Amino acid sequence: MHIFSIRSLLRVVFSLFLLGLWLFGLGLLLWLPLRWWPGDALFPVQIANYVMPWLLVGLVPGLLLAIAARRVKLALVLAVPTIVICVNYAPLFLPRTNPALADNQRFKVMSYNVWRYNEHWDEMAALVEQENPDVVLLQEVAPSMAQFIQTEWAKQLPAGQLYLETDRSSQQAIISRYPLTRIDSSPREGRALKVMVDTPAGAVQVWNVHTTQPSWWRLHRREFINLAHGIAQVSGPLIVGGDFNTTDQSEMYRLINRQLHNAHWEAGWGFGFSFPADVHPLKHIHIPTPLIRIDHVFYNDSFFARDAHTLTNSGGSDHFPVVAEFSFAEQN
Repeated sequence: MHIFSIRSLLRVVFSLFLLGLWLFGLGLLLWLPLRWWPGDALFPVQIANYVMPWLLVGLVPGLLLAIAARRVKLALVLAVPTIVICVNYAPLFLPRTNPALADNQRFKVMSYNVWRYNEHWDEMAALVEQENPDVVLLQEVAPSMAQFIQTEWAKQLPAGQLYLETDRSSQQAIISRYPLTRIDSSPREGRALKVMVDTPAGAVQVWNVHTTQPSWWRLHRREFINLAHGIAQVSGPLIVGGDFNTTDQSEMYRLINRQLHNAHWEAGWGFGFSFPADVHPLKHIHIPTPLIRIDHVFYNDSFFARDAHTLTNSGGSDHFPVVAEFSFAEQN
């Protein structure tokens, strides 16, 4: 009787587990078309888009179990989203066939949300010195931090040259080893701080963006629409980087990616997750590894991406910096 009860209990538990897999698989089958309409406006779709790679943690073991248990229909239900996700991210793990690039002028950009409460200024400066970028896009720059940048980080550049543009209201800053001219600062376009950088290869527009979080959906969406419209008006070399508060699977991301290339997708490897860094609890929970990539560097056809990577040291921030190196495309 005791053995019978245990077996019955195990059957019930297994049946409930299979039911959970059915609900999980059917939910993801429904999610796939909903990604396109109504898209991120539907909160469950938005969340699934954010954590899309991590869905494989449930899908792959569930699929193997369904196959082992000879549950063909369940296996098919789980196989569809598994294949879709794997095919979607496959380019990030396959060898690249980059165009042959002459060893011409290179342009290296770092985007770094330094976190407004970060007091590890020396560590932040060390990361910038380590990467030695031509332009650094900083988000969440507190006033005291901006002053430190102006007085201390300049020492790391040749002959002490540092060109700095800041916007106190949006807490944005752009540092350049080349002269720069401010174009404007546009809160309507995701707090975009826009400058023209005078490089040896010519002038380049560089925009530093920090959009609002998608929990403020209407504002978030409006910023992306405005940003996409602004990008469409630019005819010359353009690089747009920053903390976009959205992943590469979101509806809003596609608005930008239709017009610009993402350096990580063109020249990076792996998921390149940039948030969160485990320097302090996220919602009182310690996260041992970054979970999503919301920091991006985009560029137009005036460049080729040579390299893109995410640093493994956050310098005390809750974001890991992302870096992209470009070559200027030859002008016909």
